[in-house]
Amino acid sequence: MANYTYVAYDSMGRRSSNVLTAASVEEVKRQLWQRGLHIVAIRTPRRAPTRYELMPSIFRVTRAEVILFTRQLATFVRVGMPILDGLAVLRDQAGSQPMRHALTEMIRDLGTGSSLSGAMSKFPLIFSRLYVDMVRSAEVSGNLDEVLKQLALYMGREESALRKVRNALIYPAIVIALAIAVIGVLIGFVLPAFARLFADFRATMPLPTRILLTLGTFCRDHGGVMLFTMAAVIAAVIGFSQTKTGRDFFDGVLLKTPVLGGIIRFSVIERYLRTLSTLARAGVPVTQMLDTANTSLGNSVFTRGLMQVRDQMLSGDGFAEPLSRTGLFPRLVVQMVKVGEESGHLDANLEEAADHYAEEVDYRLLRMIAMMEPALVIVVGGMVGFIAISVIAPMYSLVHAIH
Repeated sequence: MANYTYVAYDSMGRRSSNVLTAASVEEVKRQLWQRGLHIVAIRTPRRAPTRYELMPSIFRVTRAEVILFTRQLATFVRVGMPILDGLAVLRDQAGSQPMRHALTEMIRDLGTGSSLSGAMSKFPLIFSRLYVDMVRSAEVSGNLDEVLKQLALYMGREESALRKVRNALIYPAIVIALAIAVIGVLIGFVLPAFARLFADFRATMPLPTRILLTLGTFCRDHGGVMLFTMAAVIAAVIGFSQTKTGRDFFDGVLLKTPVLGGIIRFSVIERYLRTLSTLARAGVPVTQMLDTANTSLGNSVFTRGLMQVRDQMLSGDGFAEPLSRTGLFPRLVVQMVKVGEESGHLDANLEEAADHYAEEVDYRLLRMIAMMEPALVIVVGGMVGFIAISVIAPMYSLVHAIH
């Protein structure tokens, strides 16, 4: 039991605010409705944050673990196992301490009368708003096992897409890191030895060698200032990106970036269509469906445009026409949405369009990698050639100086 603070109005329009002791928010609502009160707000009791909430980057639950949990819970529900028993089994099998902690709290909340979606909503770092909304809808419609299967499939596709992006970046990252390490060793250790030899023989160093030595000396003498400046610039950029103006600026720039902008655009479109399709299949109400889909985009330009679509739909317009007015979606999407509205199979058309753009993102990623590899070879080859000249040329100069 806990103390909940509520604000409500009675049938005469009089405002009341008080504290009510109950097992859950749902019980508070029932008690207030029985009194004939119109609820304005219910504030849940505050609790001290756990170490998992204070340090989410350290104590975090991976997407793969959430997918496994969802699939197993769907199986338990399908075979008729009670939710509490299923959660207890999954808690004992949990692969991480944060997940075990979350399941322990959820079991306790369910034991005091809370719903599954209500218990999950207390852990937004594990269960997203999309996840909670779909579970809440399934609790009403009674098809929880089917909705959990859809969620696992949806998250599995997202995880697969993220894995492809990570794999695409591994090769360039390794090449660049090795190039930087080699340059650092040559500038820091090899070329200074040549400088001392040239000084002993009063010989003139070749221009490439002098350039690298000057660069190395500058980095060695001002390394602390350079690191501090870089850290300050990175912190300033990150801070600016957290503001509304910063998010709008960076999201707009990313969408206009050659090659990468197209990948980001189609990726956001695919996520939006996939989310809408999944929510529609789960029976989530239209208003809640649009709000949830908008929060899962990760791009403020699309979010702003789709909020206008939501408002136009709620005012009586269809879906296809407001979507086309944003200028963010290709004509193919608009046409498929229009056909889906007319045929009554919007969720299936959204799923088909999402599959199309998932394939398009994969294709563009592969093409970007194919473009990056020769570009990296040229850049790294140029750097290696310049360094080779800087190292080999002094040897010939020293031989001439000795003779």
